[in-house]
Order: sequence, then C-alpha cells, then structure tokens
Amino acid sequence: MYKVKAEIPGVIKDDIHVSIEGSRVSISAEVKKETEEQKGERVIRSERSYGMASRSFSLADEVDQGKVQAKYADGVLELTLPKKPGSSRKDISIS
Repeated sequence: MYKVKAEIPGVIKDDIHVSIEGSRVSISAEVKKETEEQKGERVIRSERSYGMASRSFSLADEVDQGKVQAKYADGVLELTLPKKPGSSRKDISIS
C-alpha cells in the first residue's frame, strides 16, 4: 500500500482532481487567489489570479483503483493507494 501526502494550501476540495491509470497518479488543482487593499471603506487595489497546478508520478506497482481513498484537510491531500492484487515486481538478472 502506498500513502501519498500533497500540500495544496488555499484550494477547496472541489477544485482538486485525482486520476489514476495503472501505476500512474496525477493530481491537479485550480488555484484561485483574491487580494484586496482598503483604506477605510474605500478599495484602493483589488487583484484576482487564477491558474492550474499539477503533478504526475509513477509508482512501482499498479494501483487497485476501486479501493483508493482520498482525504483533504488543512491544505493537505492524503491518498491511500492499495496495490493491485497479483501485480508483483520481478528483478531480472543480467547475464
């Protein structure tokens, strides 16, 4: 079983997407940031920025997609990725 923790602060869980294909895991998130500077009740400056952040990686074994669990709390995404039954690693000797 694999456990993956990814820090994704300032993002709501609905903007996070996880996809798994075999042993490849992809995590992407839509990042939104809004800042506003005020002087009294008057707005001096207002900025909005949007973007995407993504990361993909491969594991040594295939993942059992039906048993994957994902939790997001306090800016940290935690994935529990069980190995697919029957998938094993074989070392090859070189002659």
